[in-house]
Amino acid sequence: MAEETTAGTFYGSVPVFRVDDVLVTASYYRDVLGFEIDFVYGEPPSYASVSRDDAVLNFTHARAPDWRDGGMGVDALIVVADAHAVFHELGERGANIIRPLVDQPTGMSDFVIEDCNKYRIAIAEQTESGDET
Repeated sequence: MAEETTAGTFYGSVPVFRVDDVLVTASYYRDVLGFEIDFVYGEPPSYASVSRDDAVLNFTHARAPDWRDGGMGVDALIVVADAHAVFHELGERGANIIRPLVDQPTGMSDFVIEDCNKYRIAIAEQTESGDET
């Protein structure tokens, strides 16, 4: 029996590593560690995702000008069923929302919170296929 998906369902979290070269890192994970490259975004590449079985890792460029203020300056990504519902819920609970909910060119709708330890976490929902390079 399949589980019902409800608004605000959390699917899992993805660590986001800051790296000097996104494409070199994604290629290393593919060629040496056996991961698949799910996507590489930006020109030059500034964000990528790799996966192997149920393990997913994301990489962001460490020196991107917007690394702390844009969608790529996060320490983790949590994928949810309804980012709008979670945005409103966390706002009502007093979460420190440092970037409001926006539709990204990657096909995600996301917002960023900062926790009590200054970790930045993107809460995201896949809304469309997005633009991949």
